[in-house]
Amino acid sequence: MTGAQRRQTSDWGGIWLGLAVSSLAAFQMLKLPPALPLLIDAYGYDRVTAGGLVSIYALSGLVLSVAAGGAVARRPALVVSSALGLFILGNLITLIWPHVAWLNLAARALEGLSYAVFALAGPAIANRCAAEKDLSMVAGIMAIWVPVGQILALAVGFLTFEAHSWRPVWWVSLVLTAAIALWIRGRWATVRDTLAGLATQKADDGPSVKERRILWFSSLVFAIWGGQYIAFMTWLPDYMVETFHVGADDAAAANALSVIGVLISGLGTGWLLRRGVPLGALFAGATLIQASVWFLAPHLGSWAGLAAIAAYGFVAGAPPTCLFAVPGRLLGGDGAGPVAFAPLMTGRNLGIFGAPILAGWLIGTSGWPALATTFAAITVLATATGLVMATTVAHNRRP
Repeated sequence: MTGAQRRQTSDWGGIWLGLAVSSLAAFQMLKLPPALPLLIDAYGYDRVTAGGLVSIYALSGLVLSVAAGGAVARRPALVVSSALGLFILGNLITLIWPHVAWLNLAARALEGLSYAVFALAGPAIANRCAAEKDLSMVAGIMAIWVPVGQILALAVGFLTFEAHSWRPVWWVSLVLTAAIALWIRGRWATVRDTLAGLATQKADDGPSVKERRILWFSSLVFAIWGGQYIAFMTWLPDYMVETFHVGADDAAAANALSVIGVLISGLGTGWLLRRGVPLGALFAGATLIQASVWFLAPHLGSWAGLAAIAAYGFVAGAPPTCLFAVPGRLLGGDGAGPVAFAPLMTGRNLGIFGAPILAGWLIGTSGWPALATTFAAITVLATATGLVMATTVAHNRRP
């Protein structure tokens, strides 16, 4: 099927597969934060090491994001099957040797290699299966891949932490990996043709030098915004356990309410973008609300704090939806392949790599108020750079 034909009618089966592929990557990465209080208590991890278990994921992705975009296009069968195998291996290592910190870091690094592949392949599959008229809506759908994976991880944790500790989350991870492998096999012709076809894409369809610069600036915005988001979501369960004196299962449930807001706002933002609401206004409005939550959180009681957490989540789907819309808006649907998404994912991985470790260090040395003030300032910076990004994209869109 040619690019022109794809643009006339969306392949919704391929779009949902793209979401599932990316959501598996999100589940694999974000299954850890709700379990952190249990792992810290059971195995004595310090907070910098605990933050490193999240950041090592991003380090793998940071190193491989750009290379993965080309590799998945040239050798889709080898790269996708290898990624599935590494997910399984990493989970098994953690299940067998959870008390050995360096082995768990290595296991998370292996999973991070797979994350780099799936986080790129999912949006590329979805965008290439979308008609031109549906690109903004698909951007909204793809922006919820993180909350979909995160909600599932939190739900499993809520149901199993009290009775069975953290292990069932890792067993569910293995089952989900097998299920996605079967789905990919069933739609392999679509996956192969979509990804392999990108390797033969005409040079004229790819990003120009100026467009690449815009994409890399967008990656900087993603690094800033994504860093504060992953810091918030990584340490929120531990904050609630320590500050509100709730159990890990209750903290997971409260966290899930925030993430449900992310999912709803991501879909809503895609709908608003499709109807012409400016990308910059949506991005800036959401990030300013998040910055306010960071500033106010240390001064709020339990109920007001829960309300602030919910507000943070309710707008948190807007920024990634706007960011994932950038390649399609700048280049059009046919140009928005793995090469176009690679800078965005590199930026996201850069933020994820640095922020959890910085947050863990701030908590350990200066406490929760210092964490909140620092990341409030970072979120304000995300607002400013996001406005520049939106203006630049609007002035340089392909006709």
